[in-house]
Amino acid sequence: MSNYDASSIEVLTGLEPVKKRPGMYTDTENPNHLAQEVVDNSVDEAVSGYATQINVTLHNDNSMSVEDNGRGIPIDIHPKEGTPAVEVILTKLHAGGKFSNDSYQFSGGLHGVGISVVNALSSSIEVWIKRDSKHYFMKFESSVKSNNLEEIGTVGKRNTGTLIKFTPDAQFFDSVKFSIKKLRHNLRSKAVLCPGLEVNFKNEIDDTEDKWLFNDGIKDYLQASLDGLECIPSTPFVISYKTKEEQLDCALTWTENTSNTTAESFVNLIPTIGGGTHVNGLRSGLTDALKEFCEFRNLIPKNIKL
Repeated sequence: MSNYDASSIEVLTGLEPVKKRPGMYTDTENPNHLAQEVVDNSVDEAVSGYATQINVTLHNDNSMSVEDNGRGIPIDIHPKEGTPAVEVILTKLHAGGKFSNDSYQFSGGLHGVGISVVNALSSSIEVWIKRDSKHYFMKFESSVKSNNLEEIGTVGKRNTGTLIKFTPDAQFFDSVKFSIKKLRHNLRSKAVLCPGLEVNFKNEIDDTEDKWLFNDGIKDYLQASLDGLECIPSTPFVISYKTKEEQLDCALTWTENTSNTTAESFVNLIPTIGGGTHVNGLRSGLTDALKEFCEFRNLIPKNIKL
């Protein structure tokens, strides 16, 4: 029998925990979750009012690039780590600007695994940053830094943003091919939840392009999803409530066709496929309100209960 003492205790540092147990940090069926993490960072810039466009490209070699016109990832030296902030974000777990409300009032990336996991599970990742009238570049291969952050040019003062290109590492996934159907649905939902945000998707593999822009957000999306169905009322109810710390948006309507309904929910811009208390609460509240109204107006025939 082997000895079990202090020397048996293994301490993993940096990104090694992710490489050892990738299933604890992401869905290893395919790299869609990695794409979602990068996209969520760009969406957070849009939610905070700094980005208006996100361009996602699936390249022929199955690498993916995500570009936004937000503020650009910070490049100044981190006061504790002593390295550029972008390097900290890419190499340290649980590093980012979303744990307080100083940089982002609302964010979806906070509830993900972080872009450092994308670095850990990619054979290469390249980052271009436009910030403070300068253009920067940094690259990692198998999560190891290939070069220090370098200035590669200058740009206009208003020309800001981040471009991240990554190639999923095949050893960590059942398949390195992205699920295009799920990816498109995810990208469309981001445009839905961020009124006025333009999301573009270019698939170089099958030479297709998509563009999503919903100026009225979930209202436009719901109407488009129910195209051709008779709705009551014809224009969806829209509920919007916002405080300094929280925001709620909801659009709903009724149809006689129950076999092709649209029921989607999100929290912090992230799809909640299994529903949740927010969905159950809405349904219970609607049911109770309709029941009370019908009983008060004597609209329910005798011997029938809602």
